[in-house]
Amino acid sequence: MKIKKFFFNDPNIEDFYIKNGYVVIKNNIEKKFFNKISKDILEQINKIEKNFKKSKKIIDYHDVSNLIMDNFESSSNYEELIFQKKNKFIMNRLIGNDLCVLNYTALWINVPTNTNSVLNKNEHVDAWTGTGINTIFLKLLLTDCDNYNGVTVYPGTHLHGLYPVKNRTIDYKSFDIKLNKGINLALKKGDVLIWHPLLVHSTTGHSKKNKRISFTLRYTSTENDFSSQERALGYKTISVGSGNIIKRYIGNDGLQPFRIYGGSASIDKRLAKLYNKKYFSSLK
Repeated sequence: MKIKKFFFNDPNIEDFYIKNGYVVIKNNIEKKFFNKISKDILEQINKIEKNFKKSKKIIDYHDVSNLIMDNFESSSNYEELIFQKKNKFIMNRLIGNDLCVLNYTALWINVPTNTNSVLNKNEHVDAWTGTGINTIFLKLLLTDCDNYNGVTVYPGTHLHGLYPVKNRTIDYKSFDIKLNKGINLALKKGDVLIWHPLLVHSTTGHSKKNKRISFTLRYTSTENDFSSQERALGYKTISVGSGNIIKRYIGNDGLQPFRIYGGSASIDKRLAKLYNKKYFSSLK
């Protein structure tokens, strides 16, 4: 089955996402930057694999992912990743301008020999695991998928509400649930998969020889309610809406009057990326 893919500025993205609960975007990451981070991550994985092979220890790729991300998330590459203009543009369309990305971005390494259930998930929805219902997932593929190690989605299931779960899987028996056949998204490196937290999806399986490596980021609005997990993880603000820019101009949520009366609006230079320092400087 041919996978429907969109460019970031396609006007039909919202309609497809609302109807299906997911959308695939191509060429959404600046190419030079994508090549840099994918090369860096793959080299780190290869180096760790060689060290484990020498020591004859069994690799837990979940641990490997976490080790790499502990360093990556504090790097300038991570900052550049979360501020990618095309991703931000799409998320502003789907969520709004008061936009943030949750901390603890995940790296997934799906390999032929993996037995860790965290890296090989059956049908599930992410709202089960503490994600807020207003949060949107974005997966960036660093390698190609094949027909055996992609992501399987069940279009439209997000419109059913929260599926019941028992022992970390859908409770098919108690509720007599029957899912239609899912779609195997055998995506290509550089593709971006966006999905709703109520969408039923799963790991397609394992390839006989290929790795599937990807990042997963979670976006939401700073104006939404956060789940307890999301509050604990914290977030990085990506953009600010007009209402909050005006409140910043006034200076405080209490709207205390005349803070800048007779002067000009100004802002801390560190916040210029969010609030646009030039805009504030031009106001008299």
